Amino acid sequence: MKLSIITATYNRPQCFKQTVLPSILNQSDYNFEWVVVNDGANLQTKNIVAGINTNFPIIYLEMEHLSSGFGLCYARNLGIQNATGDLVCYLDDDNSIAPEFVASVRQFFQQHPYVRYSMLLQHRRRDIAKSGTNIRQGKPFVSPSVECGIRELILQQEIFDSNGFTHYRQATPAWNPSLKVFADYEYLLQCAGNWGESTFKLNSQVLVSYIQSSEGIIGRSTYEQWAKELAAIAHNCDRYPILQSQYIERLQQLVHIYQNKARFQAPAFV
Repeated sequence: MKLSIITATYNRPQCFKQTVLPSILNQSDYNFEWVVVNDGANLQTKNIVAGINTNFPIIYLEMEHLSSGFGLCYARNLGIQNATGDLVCYLDDDNSIAPEFVASVRQFFQQHPYVRYSMLLQHRRRDIAKSGTNIRQGKPFVSPSVECGIRELILQQEIFDSNGFTHYRQATPAWNPSLKVFADYEYLLQCAGNWGESTFKLNSQVLVSYIQSSEGIIGRSTYEQWAKELAAIAHNCDRYPILQSQYIERLQQLVHIYQNKARFQAPAFV
């Protein structure tokens, strides 16, 4: 069972080199391929990848950075189209994985043959940055809780993040580039619609290090943007077979909450 790790990167060669690359190279199990999508064809990133000596294959792809839509989604779709592993997972250039990540994920799916898609625990931190420099480091925490299931994720009672999220490559949905803040959540809804609630299982190991910055996509977002994107998902609920009435009601409640917060122009990043 081979794993394809998809990393999309856009004009961040130093971040790519210092954060994601070492964690990929330090894997204890080499039964994986690394699919690197260079969004915008950054030359420094290309040269970094060209200079890597590995015991695992690297699929290097370049794409034009599009002016509309979320580039990360386009890049991940390109990665999926070129991946050859039985399993696919995602890892952004500013995050890292534990040395046992590949071995643990492969073992998890082998031990639970009914599972089609899975999230694992993340060691998370929220930092405040200014002009690329951290000015305040947040308190680390682990998310989601070990009791988390697909229902809690759909109801947004727990944080869903796609770094380390793993699913089978066959019959996988496409990422929706019309969304940014809720791109991960919408993709989870598609996966749940494809494979059902019963084929999801949380991997209770902490294998991803995720640092959220106030200058990132989520960090710079507003509650107005949150409300707009979530309202679009709720409005198009017929596209997501998993969204039963209680789920839709919850999304509508969240839309109203975000709309009210947007009136006070409060930043969404906490």
